[in-house]
Amino acid sequence: MTLLSIDHLSLSPQEVRLLLICHAEGMQNRYTELLQGVEPAADSGLTAFGWEQTSLLAQWLATHESIDVLYSAPLLQSRLTAQRIGQTLGIPVTVDERLPGRLAPDLTLPAAWDRSERSIAHFDAPPVIDPASPYGIYLHSLVEALDAIVLSNWGKTIAVVLSGNGVATAVRHFAGGHALSIAVSHTAITELRRQDGAWWLVCVNRREHLPLGVAPVQRQRGAGRDAETNSEIARDVAHVVATYARIPPHGEEQADARRLQRLQHLLKFAQLPKDVSVLDVGTGTGQMALLLAEEGAREVVGIDISPAMLEAAELQRLRSRPQVARRVSFRLAPAHALPFRDERFDVIVCRLVLHHSHKPQVILAELMRLLKHNGILLIADLLSADDPVKRATQNAIEEKRNPSHVGVFGVEQVRKLVTSVGFVIEAEQIAVFERELDEWLADMQTEPGARTVVREMIEAGLETDAAGLHARRQANKLIFDQRLFYLKARKP
Repeated sequence: MTLLSIDHLSLSPQEVRLLLICHAEGMQNRYTELLQGVEPAADSGLTAFGWEQTSLLAQWLATHESIDVLYSAPLLQSRLTAQRIGQTLGIPVTVDERLPGRLAPDLTLPAAWDRSERSIAHFDAPPVIDPASPYGIYLHSLVEALDAIVLSNWGKTIAVVLSGNGVATAVRHFAGGHALSIAVSHTAITELRRQDGAWWLVCVNRREHLPLGVAPVQRQRGAGRDAETNSEIARDVAHVVATYARIPPHGEEQADARRLQRLQHLLKFAQLPKDVSVLDVGTGTGQMALLLAEEGAREVVGIDISPAMLEAAELQRLRSRPQVARRVSFRLAPAHALPFRDERFDVIVCRLVLHHSHKPQVILAELMRLLKHNGILLIADLLSADDPVKRATQNAIEEKRNPSHVGVFGVEQVRKLVTSVGFVIEAEQIAVFERELDEWLADMQTEPGARTVVREMIEAGLETDAAGLHARRQANKLIFDQRLFYLKARKP
């Protein structure tokens, strides 16, 4: 249902505007049966489609609206949607605990109201609402919270992100139609306006930012950077998003177990303290973030620029033990422009991220900003041979497997990058993992044509070790050494 804007509303200044925004699609919307009975599922994060909806909404608001203050209900879906909007608009988000979350669908309207009646005549006299009923309690909480928000921000344009139940209930309250069932779509905007001494319902379910047809434009920090740097960063982000969008969220169990062993190897090197706040940069499917929580981190925030990876990560979080899941959250954000205040984290883990960037120094400078003094930076990234020809061959192989790959680093290159932004190196280690070629290619769902090229390149260099990977045959399989460089540094 959409009500067109009333013409004369634009003739006199409004006293206040209230934009009620329904949060984006969440995991329980897509995985209802799968997550049934899982304790954290009642408050889940967003799907890949939900993150895309939110990005498009945020960009539309940035170009079509002038929002003064931004509020969110405490529901995780609402908070993530609001945070993405706030990140794009450059305004803070106030999470108001007074705003209710969602009602179960069968409790949205009292069961005594007959919604099967074909006639519309029964809407003439709305029934009295029982204040002790689930709907009555929800309505009272919502109206009381919105009233307080409006009165404390009179004269402003206020945006409030909440559930579809919340938006529908507010509309019913203002319209006096509590017997009316209202369907509210994800990220839809409903506008209420106080003008000429009266409240006006201007529109419901406004979704001009959808359907998805254009990739969301990201508004980033970077006004002080030159256009060429910003352009390179934007291309890097686009390549990562496109590459990881085609990878299915569920991996093969044996491969996941081997990946877990590699993550545990890194944490054994790091010897991180317990009870710390950790940022996991490039979290992917969230395995490292969940492991950090298992190992005793107080809070872990995983960020990634791929909506598809974040959906996979959120699914893993919801399947984890509740005491672990509650300490982990995921956000959509690029590593070079993160939506957090200065000195927010005790520890930052940056694993297999830098080789995707033409400007890794920009990422490291951002991580320096976010770390507390004496905070720990943990880096793990692909290591190249010192020989420039072998390095070029390795880069060619990596790029065929993963089109978002930019370049591998030597030990000295990583050291210079880290120290150039002010970090003090504390420990280093070279880790060597034996990888089987077909499994390695399957990790990225590499296309058949590219798989053939990679195999031919590695076979051609078996005798000369052309890529510095120590490739060899074992029982009709191609095996190679994947070398990672671990570095632990501190912010002085």
